[in-house]
Amino acid sequence: MDMNEEKYLEERLAKRNPFRVPEGYFDSFADHMMEQLPPRQQKAKHTLLRPWMYAAACLVVAVFCVAVYFSRIDTPATSEMPQMAVTDTYMDEAADYAMIDNTDIYACLAEN
Repeated sequence: MDMNEEKYLEERLAKRNPFRVPEGYFDSFADHMMEQLPPRQQKAKHTLLRPWMYAAACLVVAVFCVAVYFSRIDTPATSEMPQMAVTDTYMDEAADYAMIDNTDIYACLAEN
């Protein structure tokens, strides 16, 4: 934009705001806006049942957790053997990955 054009626009508009709001527009704005909103719906009657539904859901979760806990306690001791084999396999793979042999393990244990 050329300096002459800017000067022309400043003289023409005189730095005033060309936008105008009708008189009294904001006096009734809130009332007019509230008229356009949809009517409020009344609260549903099932809101009284909501606390009971939450309590029932908590009770179901608690019973499920207790059932799972007691089912794990009743498992026989022989089920620990496969877990031990998996742990040993994991330890062997970790030692191979770290390139640690038995001599290094013995030396580490002897230091402590």
